[in-house]
Amino acid sequence: MQRPTTGRIVRYRGKQGLHALRAAIVTADVDTLDPEGVRVGALPGLDSEFHVHLWVFSPGHARGGFAEFNVGPGQTPGTWHWPERS
Repeated sequence: MQRPTTGRIVRYRGKQGLHALRAAIVTADVDTLDPEGVRVGALPGLDSEFHVHLWVFSPGHARGGFAEFNVGPGQTPGTWHWPERS
């Protein structure tokens, strides 16, 4: 599996409700995560090189989306995966 990097677009499966599939952008990966922010508790660390922090785009949301932290890969609710190629 290709390791996710900051700025890449992925698909995120929601954790609640209909488990909607949404576009998201990687906002932090193991190479770009701010260790000082983790140290002071401003944001969580990452569990593996495949876990990321995301901004999830959500049409109709007041801010246009929401943040999800320490998201692992997969197809189940609360995970990310690469978009399928057409």
